[in-house]
Amino acid sequence: MAHRRPRPPGRPASRRGPAGPRAGLRGLLLAAALLGWAGASAAADRAWTQDRTSQGLQAVGRAVTVTFEPGRDYAPIPPGARITRVYASRRYDSRAQVATDLCWGSALGPCVRMQGSHLNTRVFEGRAAQGPMLLVHRVLNWGGDGPPLFIRGTVTVWYTAAQP
Repeated sequence: MAHRRPRPPGRPASRRGPAGPRAGLRGLLLAAALLGWAGASAAADRAWTQDRTSQGLQAVGRAVTVTFEPGRDYAPIPPGARITRVYASRRYDSRAQVATDLCWGSALGPCVRMQGSHLNTRVFEGRAAQGPMLLVHRVLNWGGDGPPLFIRGTVTVWYTAAQP
């Protein structure tokens, strides 16, 4: 059983000092604002998401395209539904340097380049929510590793239903 030293008299339990009434009010207002934002966002937007793994990338510069579409696990997307925002991520176990583009419709675009392992964007806002969305991967250099390279990707599309 660990032995705790008693707190010296007059010293508050927290090292940050007493919170005071303003800190409590600030926290309450922040929580209300966040809940209001989340509630408004959730009420307006629906989403679909899909995880897929690429075929093995085999050569420098040769594109491998992975298509993402709403699956059978989701309610049908209403006609006229439009994208509000998109999230994409990628993961792979290699020292290779890989360029990845997130595209809507086809590998020809419109596309946006991922800078790092994930991307949040509104570039596709207003486009059809059915997609498809694509991740287009190209090895720039192998970094001492070699083929094949498999890339795990996730795409989430938030959308709003068409206005009547």
